[in-house]
Amino acid sequence: MTQGTGWTARPATARTGRLSADDWARAGLDLLMTEGRSAVKISRLCAHFGVTKGSFYWHFDDFDALMAAIARLYFSQEMDSARGLVTMEEMPPDQRLETMSAMLVESRAWEGEAAIREWARADETVAEAVGELDRRILRVVHDAFAELGFSEREARIRSGVLVYAGIGFVYGRSALPVPSVEEIHDVLALLLRRDD
Repeated sequence: MTQGTGWTARPATARTGRLSADDWARAGLDLLMTEGRSAVKISRLCAHFGVTKGSFYWHFDDFDALMAAIARLYFSQEMDSARGLVTMEEMPPDQRLETMSAMLVESRAWEGEAAIREWARADETVAEAVGELDRRILRVVHDAFAELGFSEREARIRSGVLVYAGIGFVYGRSALPVPSVEEIHDVLALLLRRDD
Protein backbone atom coordinates (compact mmCIF):
# COMPACT_ATOMS: atom_id res chain seq x y z
CA MET A 1 0.00 0.00 0.00
CA THR A 2 1.11 3.48 -0.66
CA GLN A 3 -0.39 6.77 0.33
CA GLY A 4 -2.02 9.47 -1.73
CA THR A 5 -2.56 9.27 -5.46
CA GLY A 6 -0.01 6.46 -5.85
CA TRP A 7 -2.38 3.83 -4.42
CA THR A 8 -1.31 0.43 -5.75
CA ALA A 9 -3.32 -2.21 -3.88
CA ARG A 10 -3.43 -5.56 -5.59
CA PRO A 11 -5.83 -8.49 -5.26
CA ALA A 12 -4.88 -10.93 -2.50
CA THR A 13 -4.76 -13.73 -5.07
CA ALA A 14 -2.97 -13.79 -8.39
CA ARG A 15 -5.16 -12.74 -11.33
CA THR A 16 -5.88 -16.08 -12.94
CA GLY A 17 -9.54 -15.45 -13.60
CA ARG A 18 -12.54 -13.72 -12.14
CA LEU A 19 -12.14 -11.41 -9.17
CA SER A 20 -13.64 -12.55 -5.91
CA ALA A 21 -15.73 -10.49 -3.48
CA ASP A 22 -12.74 -10.77 -1.13
CA ASP A 23 -10.47 -9.16 -3.75
CA TRP A 24 -12.86 -6.20 -3.99
CA ALA A 25 -13.12 -5.89 -0.20
CA ARG A 26 -9.33 -6.04 0.26
CA ALA A 27 -8.73 -3.39 -2.39
CA GLY A 28 -11.46 -1.23 -0.87
CA LEU A 29 -9.94 -1.65 2.59
CA ASP A 30 -6.49 -0.72 1.23
CA LEU A 31 -7.96 2.48 -0.19
CA LEU A 32 -9.88 3.22 3.01
CA MET A 33 -6.76 2.72 5.11
CA THR A 34 -4.46 4.81 2.92
CA GLU A 35 -6.72 7.61 1.69
CA GLY A 36 -9.94 7.55 3.72
CA ARG A 37 -13.55 6.61 3.09
CA SER A 38 -14.15 9.22 0.39
CA ALA A 39 -11.47 7.57 -1.79
CA VAL A 40 -13.40 4.28 -1.96
CA LYS A 41 -15.34 4.49 -5.21
CA ILE A 42 -16.64 1.74 -7.48
CA SER A 43 -15.22 3.47 -10.57
CA ARG A 44 -11.78 3.78 -8.99
CA LEU A 45 -11.70 0.12 -7.99
CA CYS A 46 -12.87 -0.91 -11.47
CA ALA A 47 -10.10 1.16 -13.06
CA HIS A 48 -7.57 -0.35 -10.68
CA PHE A 49 -8.60 -3.89 -11.59
CA GLY A 50 -9.08 -3.06 -15.27
CA VAL A 51 -12.68 -4.30 -15.29
CA THR A 52 -16.14 -2.89 -15.93
CA LYS A 53 -18.74 -2.10 -13.30
CA GLY A 54 -20.47 -5.34 -14.28
CA SER A 55 -17.69 -7.21 -12.52
CA PHE A 56 -18.36 -5.24 -9.36
CA TYR A 57 -22.12 -5.84 -9.52
CA TRP A 58 -21.51 -9.56 -10.01
CA HIS A 59 -20.44 -9.64 -6.35
CA PHE A 60 -22.25 -6.72 -4.71
CA ASP A 61 -25.74 -5.29 -4.99
CA ASP A 62 -24.48 -1.78 -4.34
CA PHE A 63 -21.78 0.35 -2.73
CA ASP A 64 -23.20 -0.23 0.77
CA ALA A 65 -22.74 -3.99 0.31
CA LEU A 66 -19.08 -3.40 -0.55
CA MET A 67 -18.64 -1.21 2.53
CA ALA A 68 -20.23 -3.92 4.69
CA ALA A 69 -17.73 -6.45 3.26
CA ILE A 70 -14.88 -4.02 3.99
CA ALA A 71 -16.09 -3.64 7.59
CA ARG A 72 -16.32 -7.43 8.04
CA LEU A 73 -12.77 -7.80 6.75
CA TYR A 74 -11.39 -5.01 8.94
CA PHE A 75 -12.88 -6.48 12.09
CA SER A 76 -12.17 -10.14 11.23
CA GLN A 77 -9.98 -12.57 13.15
CA GLU A 78 -7.57 -12.39 10.22
CA MET A 79 -7.09 -8.69 10.91
CA ASP A 80 -6.72 -9.42 14.65
CA SER A 81 -3.76 -11.59 13.63
CA ALA A 82 -2.39 -8.81 11.41
CA ARG A 83 -2.77 -6.33 14.30
CA GLY A 84 -0.82 -8.77 16.46
CA LEU A 85 -3.59 -9.28 19.02
CA VAL A 86 -3.52 -13.07 18.72
CA THR A 87 0.26 -13.21 19.17
CA MET A 88 0.20 -10.66 22.00
CA GLU A 89 -2.28 -12.71 24.01
CA GLU A 90 0.31 -15.50 24.06
CA MET A 91 3.20 -13.26 25.22
CA PRO A 92 4.30 -12.95 28.84
CA PRO A 93 2.42 -9.99 30.38
CA ASP A 94 5.40 -7.61 30.63
CA GLN A 95 6.35 -8.26 26.99
CA ARG A 96 2.70 -7.83 25.95
CA LEU A 97 2.57 -4.40 27.58
CA GLU A 98 5.92 -3.41 26.08
CA THR A 99 4.76 -4.41 22.58
CA MET A 100 1.40 -2.67 22.87
CA SER A 101 3.02 0.47 24.25
CA ALA A 102 5.53 0.60 21.40
CA MET A 103 2.62 0.37 18.95
CA LEU A 104 1.41 3.75 20.22
CA VAL A 105 4.24 5.52 18.40
CA GLU A 106 4.21 3.46 15.20
CA SER A 107 2.67 5.45 12.37
CA ARG A 108 1.92 2.64 9.89
CA ALA A 109 -1.81 2.35 10.42
CA TRP A 110 -2.83 5.62 12.10
CA GLU A 111 -4.38 7.13 8.98
CA GLY A 112 -6.42 3.98 8.42
CA GLU A 113 -7.46 3.82 12.05
CA ALA A 114 -8.62 7.43 11.87
CA ALA A 115 -10.57 6.66 8.66
CA ILE A 116 -12.31 3.69 10.28
CA ARG A 117 -13.22 5.72 13.37
CA GLU A 118 -14.51 8.57 11.20
CA TRP A 119 -16.64 6.07 9.28
CA ALA A 120 -17.95 4.73 12.61
CA ARG A 121 -19.35 8.18 13.42
CA ALA A 122 -21.79 7.79 10.52
CA ASP A 123 -22.43 4.03 10.59
CA GLU A 124 -23.87 2.33 13.65
CA THR A 125 -22.71 -1.15 12.59
CA VAL A 126 -19.13 0.03 12.17
CA ALA A 127 -19.37 1.93 15.47
CA GLU A 128 -20.40 -1.27 17.25
CA ALA A 129 -17.50 -3.15 15.67
CA VAL A 130 -15.03 -0.40 16.65
CA GLY A 131 -16.35 -0.59 20.20
CA GLU A 132 -15.93 -4.36 20.23
CA LEU A 133 -12.35 -4.07 18.97
CA ASP A 134 -11.56 -1.43 21.62
CA ARG A 135 -12.97 -3.74 24.30
CA ARG A 136 -10.83 -6.65 23.03
CA ILE A 137 -7.71 -4.48 23.16
CA LEU A 138 -8.64 -3.20 26.62
CA ARG A 139 -9.09 -6.79 27.81
CA VAL A 140 -5.65 -7.82 26.49
CA VAL A 141 -4.00 -4.90 28.30
CA HIS A 142 -6.09 -5.35 31.47
CA ASP A 143 -5.25 -9.05 31.65
CA ALA A 144 -1.53 -8.26 31.38
CA PHE A 145 -1.67 -5.92 34.37
CA ALA A 146 -3.77 -8.46 36.31
CA GLU A 147 -1.27 -11.23 35.52
CA LEU A 148 1.47 -8.98 36.89
CA GLY A 149 -0.34 -8.95 40.23
CA PHE A 150 -2.21 -5.64 40.14
CA SER A 151 -5.62 -5.55 41.79
CA GLU A 152 -8.74 -5.40 39.62
CA ARG A 153 -9.05 -1.64 40.20
CA GLU A 154 -5.35 -1.01 39.50
CA ALA A 155 -5.45 -3.14 36.33
CA ARG A 156 -8.58 -1.34 35.11
CA ILE A 157 -7.09 2.13 35.67
CA ARG A 158 -3.72 1.27 34.10
CA SER A 159 -5.20 -0.45 31.07
CA GLY A 160 -7.58 2.45 30.57
CA VAL A 161 -4.68 4.91 30.50
CA LEU A 162 -2.91 2.97 27.73
CA VAL A 163 -5.99 2.31 25.61
CA TYR A 164 -7.30 5.87 25.88
CA ALA A 165 -3.82 7.15 25.04
CA GLY A 166 -3.89 5.02 21.88
CA ILE A 167 -7.29 6.37 20.84
CA GLY A 168 -6.10 9.89 21.60
CA PHE A 169 -3.06 9.38 19.37
CA VAL A 170 -5.37 8.53 16.46
CA TYR A 171 -7.02 11.93 16.72
CA GLY A 172 -4.22 14.10 18.05
CA ARG A 173 -1.09 12.99 16.27
CA SER A 174 -1.49 15.42 13.37
CA ALA A 175 -1.52 18.45 15.70
CA LEU A 176 0.49 17.31 18.72
CA PRO A 177 4.06 16.06 19.08
CA VAL A 178 4.39 12.28 18.90
CA PRO A 179 6.22 10.87 21.93
CA SER A 180 9.45 9.00 21.37
CA VAL A 181 9.80 5.29 22.08
CA GLU A 182 11.80 6.20 25.19
CA GLU A 183 9.00 8.44 26.46
CA ILE A 184 6.49 5.65 25.92
CA HIS A 185 8.78 3.32 27.89
CA ASP A 186 8.83 5.90 30.70
CA VAL A 187 5.02 6.03 30.71
CA LEU A 188 4.86 2.24 30.90
CA ALA A 189 7.42 2.24 33.74
CA LEU A 190 5.18 4.70 35.61
CA LEU A 191 2.16 2.47 35.12
CA LEU A 192 4.11 -0.58 36.29
CA ARG A 193 5.31 1.19 39.44
CA ARG A 194 3.76 -0.02 42.67
CA ASP A 195 2.91 2.15 45.68
CA ASP A 196 4.16 -0.42 48.20
